[in-house]
Amino acid sequence: MSENGQVRFRLTPAQRVRRGADFRAVREAGRRLDGSWFLLTVRARGDELPARIGVVVSRAVGNAVARNRVKRLFREIFRRNQHSVPAGLDLVMVARRSAHGVDQASLEKRFLKLVERLREDAPA
Repeated sequence: MSENGQVRFRLTPAQRVRRGADFRAVREAGRRLDGSWFLLTVRARGDELPARIGVVVSRAVGNAVARNRVKRLFREIFRRNQHSVPAGLDLVMVARRSAHGVDQASLEKRFLKLVERLREDAPA
């Protein structure tokens, strides 16, 4: 929270999956959810720290400009909806070839649908 009581929507470095070992752990032990334009892999870390996001966009998506645009979109979607994602999770979004050219609203709607599935399946 900020000093005036509003919820902050910053995406700090601590909220990003950065190390190769962390990406590997999510890929090997995580649960895969199909988001049509992306694959969301989720792994519980076993703590109550805020959720973290990692983004993977291969050359199959397009040139460097297209790949960076998709990465920015994915991070922005997570940033705007970070308070909806349960704490203690690592999420890795892997872009599919079809992600390039999809508008942000459609990607965000699909992401929120998957987050809702995570919330429903989480133990009470």
